[in-house]
Amino acid sequence: MTQKELPRDFTEMLDRLARSYLAETDPIRASGFGGGAGRWRAEREPILDAVTGDGDILDVGCANGYLLECLVRWGSERGLRLTPHGVDRSAPLIERARTRLPAYAGNMHVGNAWSWPPPRRYDYVYTLYDCVPPEYLEEYIGRLFDRAVSGGGRLIIGAYGSRSAGEPPFDAGGFLAAHGWRVSGRSAGGSPIVSLFAWIDKDPAADGSG
Repeated sequence: MTQKELPRDFTEMLDRLARSYLAETDPIRASGFGGGAGRWRAEREPILDAVTGDGDILDVGCANGYLLECLVRWGSERGLRLTPHGVDRSAPLIERARTRLPAYAGNMHVGNAWSWPPPRRYDYVYTLYDCVPPEYLEEYIGRLFDRAVSGGGRLIIGAYGSRSAGEPPFDAGGFLAAHGWRVSGRSAGGSPIVSLFAWIDKDPAADGSG
């Protein structure tokens, strides 16, 4: 059976975003965020509320690798040892991620979040809900959970709103619950809240086949 592809207008939008990131020199702006270092941390560090121990963390849609770099550093402040892994459809952005994290350059992959076949499974997998169009999201989460999360591992879904536009973040936890997943936890960031995160766990006895 042939796998459906992402809509062309969606992939073109992703390519435009990548070009805009590559035009920036500040690592935060080159990650698609213009709110400064304080808000960057406040709105993203709650990802780590889902991380309960040492392990490998995969960022799906990692761009220039700056978020991964930050999660490793912030995790260390919490007594966690995280090994970063990333994937992004933009080869130039992945080159930046490899330069940023040279000790882990081999962990950075070029691939489309929707169709990329992970070379292995990971303890923690993080992705934004809008890595795919809304009508693809349920299948995307199931596929990522089956293919990328190790037995006993955790899939973390994130969403960012816009403080300047007054747009609340997508309710990732509500979406997961509404589609039959057991939500293991949730966290939020920003003041007012502009980021939401929710996660689901894979049975430790899972054999990796889904």
